[in-house]
Amino acid sequence: MAEEVKKKCVIICASPYNQPDFIRDIIGVNDYVICADGGFDTALKAGIKPDIVIGDFDSKEKDSNIENDAQSIVLPTDKDDTDGIYCVKYGISKGFDKFLILGATGGRTDHMYANLFLLKFMYKNRCDGVLEDKFTYIKYTEENLTLSAKGKTVSVLPFGCESAEVTLKGFKYKADRLAMDSSFPIGISNVALSDNAEINVYSGGVLVIVNKSMDL
Repeated sequence: MAEEVKKKCVIICASPYNQPDFIRDIIGVNDYVICADGGFDTALKAGIKPDIVIGDFDSKEKDSNIENDAQSIVLPTDKDDTDGIYCVKYGISKGFDKFLILGATGGRTDHMYANLFLLKFMYKNRCDGVLEDKFTYIKYTEENLTLSAKGKTVSVLPFGCESAEVTLKGFKYKADRLAMDSSFPIGISNVALSDNAEINVYSGGVLVIVNKSMDL
């Protein structure tokens, strides 16, 4: 019998805003699941058995026994890579180029901001990366992106750069080679009017943040 092929790499991070029901429903049976440190506790709550747990285990709940429940890689506490970055690098080393990041929003603001950089890191390594929670879907791009998000609030904001030049088509507020400065959030709270809304990036890079609920 042929070995099952994993479709994408899912990384569960350690945010206390963990939404176990959402995480359980979004992970597919053919996904390769990595828990970043305390993300293992979220996986337990969601009834998910990860393929591997990676981290320095400074945020894991004391009553969860990783050694008995999953393969693990223990990282040193003093290191340059965050647990999330190490997990992405590990996924890439396993041959994955499609990633879904969960459990990465809420909690400490600095951790959440660092998790957004996972999207840019994946993009720079030619991977398709998405960061998602129950209410939000986030991608990073430096080129063209088509969204199926009709009626939903979408923010397009420069990220990791001084400015970005973008064209927006199929949105309530259109733009033609608009220079977005990182010091002024002009791209906040737009609305997609089409299921083929287009974002074209000519310079810089942007976070594309889709609010899944049409009420937000």
